[in-house]
Amino acid sequence: MTMVHIATKAISRKAGQSAVASAAYRAGDVLDDAKYGKTHDYSKKSGVMSSDIVLPFSLRALGVSVDRETLWNTAEAAETRSDSRVAREWLINLPYELDEYDRHQLAINFAQKLCDDMDVIADVCIHRPVMKLPFDPNVPPSSKYLREGEENPDPRNFHAHILVTTRAPTIGPNKTLAFDPKLKTPFEWSNKKRKAHDLPSSMQEIKRIREMWVDTANKVLAEYHLPLMDARSYKDQGLDQQPTIKMGVEATAMERRGITTEKGNTNRAIKARNKLVAENHIKQEADNERRISALRKGLAWATEKNARLPGCIGDTKQRADFAKQLSGSSEPHITYCTEQNNRTAIRVDDTKRCVEEAKSGIAWAAKRCENLPKRCDDTKQRINGTKQAIEGITEAIRKSDIEINKATERSARPAPNPFDDAARRARAARLDQQQRRIDRETRRATYEDKRRSERAEQLKLILAHKLLTATQPDNCLRPGWNEDPNDYPDKYDYRQIEVIKEFVTSLNLQSKNFRDNWIAVKNKIDERFIANNKEIIYLVNHPKQEREQYNERLTAWFEFKEDIDQKRADFNQSIIPKLGGSAGEVGRMTRDIISSFDYIRGLDQFISDDKQTIEARELAKSHRSDTLNRTCQQFKYAYSDVAKLPSGQRESYINALNSTIEMFKNIYGSQLPDEQNKAIEAGLRAFNNDLQRSHRPSRGFSR
Repeated sequence: MTMVHIATKAISRKAGQSAVASAAYRAGDVLDDAKYGKTHDYSKKSGVMSSDIVLPFSLRALGVSVDRETLWNTAEAAETRSDSRVAREWLINLPYELDEYDRHQLAINFAQKLCDDMDVIADVCIHRPVMKLPFDPNVPPSSKYLREGEENPDPRNFHAHILVTTRAPTIGPNKTLAFDPKLKTPFEWSNKKRKAHDLPSSMQEIKRIREMWVDTANKVLAEYHLPLMDARSYKDQGLDQQPTIKMGVEATAMERRGITTEKGNTNRAIKARNKLVAENHIKQEADNERRISALRKGLAWATEKNARLPGCIGDTKQRADFAKQLSGSSEPHITYCTEQNNRTAIRVDDTKRCVEEAKSGIAWAAKRCENLPKRCDDTKQRINGTKQAIEGITEAIRKSDIEINKATERSARPAPNPFDDAARRARAARLDQQQRRIDRETRRATYEDKRRSERAEQLKLILAHKLLTATQPDNCLRPGWNEDPNDYPDKYDYRQIEVIKEFVTSLNLQSKNFRDNWIAVKNKIDERFIANNKEIIYLVNHPKQEREQYNERLTAWFEFKEDIDQKRADFNQSIIPKLGGSAGEVGRMTRDIISSFDYIRGLDQFISDDKQTIEARELAKSHRSDTLNRTCQQFKYAYSDVAKLPSGQRESYINALNSTIEMFKNIYGSQLPDEQNKAIEAGLRAFNNDLQRSHRPSRGFSR
């Protein structure tokens, strides 16, 4: 499925923004700003593929044309307030599967629909991802080169900035462009004004424009038989998938530089969870397919049997009729069988009598054989004694024969002559042969030792090279590219790269030359080094197997987190009626604060469980710290905005916050750093200021 991304934001003077400057930056153009007396020069900006002005059909039919500088200077001049919204931007992600021409046409078509639908003028600028050259320590810092540890953006990130006016265009004298200074376009109205004119809320309007973008893009994607977009959420699509959170500019830049962030860890955990769910879903679908196939085969078998059933019934009827015919002619046979049965009974009685007689004969024989085992044992003992006597005599004869033979040999063998040359030469030959054998074995052992030593040196060099080159793009997943470890099983993932970086840093390599560091790491590798660092060596040599083992050790944590998150969500939903309503974002943060005690207590139990793996408990500790930090921030923002709630909900939520903050401080206050305590105090100060302001006497005229 192609990714759906469409977002909007206002260009406002209140934020110090200018429509002319924004248009110049997005178009990479040089524009003169008449209001502020400046020239905005962004002609050197890279990555701008095209920039076009799109007019509504009503102006195009009149033959009106306008350039970028005139358009946005006129839009600026129509606004008189210091906090006016001078323009609005729509940012859309263009499908990277399309070519450059189709992406351009798709952006222009969508902008034309926006212009005709909202009666505005659009400035469409298409950007491509700007790829930089690899980091080079020998080159001075430049925008053309990556910083150390930084990664390039996703090369698929083609997008369009559509800048539209906030007022409907009108035609002045000589077909000059003008804007109505008294009326904004309905999209810029407040929700209260939109409701008064029977218009949907701004959020519903954004959803409608999002669906319009998806429909426009899907028509083009369908022509090329590409995966279509789907504007619905995972829940509406019926998918058990959790959406990732928005990273933001700062977190994205940090991840590209190889710095792990909380949001990045959260997204990686979500992706891992979604992957497990998807794999389980695939397994369930395969099981369902097997069951369906088995049911279909069973149904086909039953259908075939049912088709044969009428024939079987007919055959059974024929057999029944034949049996009836036989029963009529079987009476003589029955009489004969009855007579044979009577005779059989007489024979059975005779057989029983013979059996009784045989039993009495057996009893007589058994009585006569009672002493037979004792007699057999006596006979065996006599035989054994005779055997032992024979064996003793045989052994004595054998020993005497041996002694006789030895004496005969001694008397027949001549004594050796020490001056015999043949004997001396034979002894010398035996000694030479033994020496040559010893020399051969020594040379073989020396060669084997040398070969093992050379092999060990090669393995040390290979291991040192892997440690120092693990962070190169060819060996690891590139941050910001959303690469899946399953697609690159032999590459190191983000966690493994962090582990290898920490280990290399601990080696205290002093030189900036790669070869010197290579030799230094090789020299550090010995038996003690290998014994103390078996895990990192296994990771470097077998990244896929280490990743699988690590994920198995974290399975219990992901299952536990999914369960405790669901329980927290159910609890938060159940206390909405008790608090008098949902109360928007303030209510969501307050409910999270109330449920944080049980949530953190559950995390503590998981962390203290010795049955869990070390990795899972470390991940739980990190999540507990993040939960405490997030709860402090929720206190800050909830207290800042709780006074703005409607009167029917304000009191219940204020009481809920006041009743939980003291308990939170007492339990977790000693665990919080100064920054988190300051966040809570800032929220309390904002709340007290709002209370004082609400009780302060009015300065208007009294009646």
